[in-house]
This record gives sequence, C-alpha cells and structure tokens, in this order.
Amino acid sequence: MLRLCLSFGLLGFATNTSAADSVMDILKPYYPIYNEALGCHGAIAPSGSVSGLTREPYMTGYCIDIDRQKVIETDKGKRLYILITGDVSFDEDGKEVLRGHGASGLVGMFVLKPKGEGWQVESANPYMNAGSWGLGLGGWGLEQFAPNTWGFMNEHGDTHQGYTSTSFVILTPNGRGIMENWIGAGFDSDGSDSCGGKGQRLCNDRSADLEIDTSKTVNGFYPLKLTVNGYNQGKTYKNSIFSINYQKKRLYRA
Repeated sequence: MLRLCLSFGLLGFATNTSAADSVMDILKPYYPIYNEALGCHGAIAPSGSVSGLTREPYMTGYCIDIDRQKVIETDKGKRLYILITGDVSFDEDGKEVLRGHGASGLVGMFVLKPKGEGWQVESANPYMNAGSWGLGLGGWGLEQFAPNTWGFMNEHGDTHQGYTSTSFVILTPNGRGIMENWIGAGFDSDGSDSCGGKGQRLCNDRSADLEIDTSKTVNGFYPLKLTVNGYNQGKTYKNSIFSINYQKKRLYRA
C-alpha cells in the first residue's frame, strides 16, 4: 500500500504528503489487516466459492495491491479511479496458505472525489471476485462507457475439466456502489473428453472481440459491439456482429 502514497504525486493533483495520507486513511478501513509475516495489507473476504451444504461463501485472506489508478476530469470535477487486486495468501489465523483452483482472486474498485486537499469515497466495492487460481485479475483498462461515466474493463478466463471459458468484465460506478457486468467472450471445449473423438460431436471453439460504440447512447450508455468468430453448436461465425445495449436495472446483457 505504500506505493499508493508515493504515486499520487505523479497524478498532478494530490502532490503533498497530507493529501496522499488522506487517501491511505480512506482505503485502510476496507483492507484493515496487515500481515506481518507476508508484509502485505489485506482483508478476509469471500473467495468466490460456496459451501455445498450451507451455500455460505468460503472466506479467505487476500494480500492486496494497486493495479490501476487514474484521475479523470468529469463534468462534476476531478475523480480518482482506483482498481485493487488481491491474491489468496493467508487464512483467518493469518497463516500463509497455498492457492487452489477453487478460489478466485479479489478485485476492488473505488471512485474518489476531492475533499479539501485530499479525497473521499464516492463509489466503492472492495470485495468482488475475478481471476483464477486465487490470483486477482490484473491488467485492467480504464474506458469510457457513457458521456460522463468511466469504468474498468478486463477479460477473465478459467478452465475446468477441459472446458475453457472467458468473459469480459466491466466495472462502472453506480451511486455509492459499483456495477459488475460479465459478458461471455469465448468458449473452447477442445480439452474435454466429449469432443474430437470418433463418434463424438465437434468441439466448440468461439471467441469475441469487444468495442465501445461511442456514436450514440442507449439508456444513457454507449452500446457494446461484439465481433464473434469460431464454431458453436453446429454454427460457424465469421466476423459476426452483435450489439449489446445497456438496460436499466439489468446493465449490459448479451
């Protein structure tokens, strides 16, 4: 977390120590644990998997880091967008644990607005799940999804029993919270036992590229354009275009 304090001077806004410290003070309550043995800040949070009996989420300890941060000029003034990632690292007793396929990584998003010489939280969700094998999904891009709305976007992928699926993950502020959008990007069954052999069906293998169509708005948001290629359930796609409009209360739905 020290890098958060040091890097704000590069953003051209919070250049003094007190302003940087105020951001640290804001984020610490969301990630209140400092693991001395691992030398990291973090929190106990849902791992993305649930108990088969009680359906209660399994909790685990995540070491967190900053993946992306950027100041954006909006019609309401400056806003600082921060994307946090977390890796499964310790248990509820603080002891180091091995990462497994059953746990997802941690992702947190914050939008901060100016308060004096510092910042205060405007929108936040510190405990979302994205990333496989207990590793927080990294490499997020900050994109504009509406005339005055920005958000983070990335692509999540995972493989189970030979089936690989990927999804576009879009995070945008919504009041004091953060909206999550998961849109199917690709699917490949080539590694499974159910395709490719004699008498078996052909393997599904499709993928998509995503673009933001800034030429218009639907319900206040720019539409998304998916370009799909590959084979799926007996149908071949070659640069097939699908438009996804933002829907109130349903967000982006493919």
